[in-house]
Amino acid sequence: MEERVSSQPAGYLLSRWGLLVLLAFLLLAAWYQQLVIVILLGLVLSAAGLAELWSRLSLVGVHCERVLSERRVFPGEHIELTLKLVNRKLLPLPWVQVDDEIPAEFAPDVAPAPGNRPGYGSLSKGASLLWYSQVRWRQQLYCNKRGYYPLGPLTVTSGDIFGFYPRFLTEPQVDHIIVYPRIFPVAQLEVPSQYTLGDTRAERCIFQDPTRVIGVRDYTHHDSLRHINWKATARHQELQVKVFEPTTTLKAALFVAVDSFNYDGSLHEADFELAISTAASIANYITERSSSAGLFVNTRLADTGQPAAIQPGSGTSQLISILEALAKVTATASGPFDDFLSAQQRTLSWGTTLIVIYSRPSASLSRLLANLRDNGNKLLVFQVSNFESDNTGGQQVTSPEDLKALSKAMV
Repeated sequence: MEERVSSQPAGYLLSRWGLLVLLAFLLLAAWYQQLVIVILLGLVLSAAGLAELWSRLSLVGVHCERVLSERRVFPGEHIELTLKLVNRKLLPLPWVQVDDEIPAEFAPDVAPAPGNRPGYGSLSKGASLLWYSQVRWRQQLYCNKRGYYPLGPLTVTSGDIFGFYPRFLTEPQVDHIIVYPRIFPVAQLEVPSQYTLGDTRAERCIFQDPTRVIGVRDYTHHDSLRHINWKATARHQELQVKVFEPTTTLKAALFVAVDSFNYDGSLHEADFELAISTAASIANYITERSSSAGLFVNTRLADTGQPAAIQPGSGTSQLISILEALAKVTATASGPFDDFLSAQQRTLSWGTTLIVIYSRPSASLSRLLANLRDNGNKLLVFQVSNFESDNTGGQQVTSPEDLKALSKAMV
C-alpha cells in the first residue's frame, strides 16, 4: 500500500470555484474602479493562495510511525504504543494532528472512530512542530480479551497556519496485536494413547521402554536374560536385572465445535471463551510433557477466513502456533462440525487421540462420536456448558476451577 494524500478546503468559498468567483468580482470591481473592494478581495485571494501553497508543502517530508513494545500478549497484560512524528523540512507545522484507529477497549479515553468500524476508536494526538524536529506520544494499551486486533491505518492532518486548507496523509502501516487465550493449570489429565512405546512417561506400568533404565532389582525366573545388568550383578554377587521406565508416545488432536455454541438464536460467549481456554490449557499440558498436540476448529479465522487445521507436533513453537490460531478463532462456523471432524480425522495418523470440545452437540455429532469410539479410536470429550451433561460420557467443564481440578476424563 502507498501513502494517500488528500485535502479539503474549510468552506465552499475557499474551493476552486469559490476563488474563481472572487477573482471575477475583483476584476469587476477594478473595472468600476472600486478601490476598497479591490484591496479587500486582493487580500483574501492572496491569503488563500499563500495558505494553499503552505498546505501543499505542509506534509512534505513528514513521516509518522507506530511502535509497539509487544505484539503477542496474554489477557491482563498491557502494551506500550508509541507514535513518532518527524518533520524533515525547513517549513514548520503550526499545527498537526495524528489519529490512529485502535480497539476501543484497549484505551478508555479514545473517541469513536469515523466510519463503520464497530468496536474501534480514534486515538488522537496533536502538537506543533518546528523545522527538522520530531515529537513522540506514548499510550498504554490494556489487553483484556482474547482476539486478533489490527491497528491503523494512521492519519496525519496538518495544513496552513489559518486552517483554510487542511491536508490529510494516510500512512499504510497496519500492525496486529494477538491476545492469546487464558491458560489455566490442569491438575491431572490422563490422555489415552494407542502407541505403546515412546518419549512420554506412562501413568500405568503396562509397557516398558528398554531404552530407559531407571534402576536394578533382583532377578526372578520370569525375567529375560537379555535384561541382566552384569556390572550390578558383580557388585551384589547375585543376579540383577534392569528396571525400565514405562513410556508411551502421545499424539493428540484437539477439536473445537464452534457451531455447538450457537444455539437458541445467539452465541453463548462465556461458554465459547471457556472452550477456547480449555483447548489452550490442554494443549499446554500436553506439550509441557514433550508430547504432540494439534488443533482443528471449524471456524473462520480472523486473518484468513479459513478453518484452523494444525497437524500434531511438539515443542514450544507448536504451542505458540496453537495459541495464535486460538487467538484468531471467531464464532462464525465454516460448516457443520461433524462433517469437519470426519474430514480432518482421516488426515491424522493412526493412533492419534481425539480430544473433542463442544457445548450442545447435534444428534449427528453424538452418533459420530459413538461410532469413532466403537471403531477403536481413543476419545477424550469435554462438554463446556452449564446444562446437564449429555450421554457421550465426557467431562463437563463449567468454570476454570473445573480445569484446575481436572482428572482422568477418559471416554
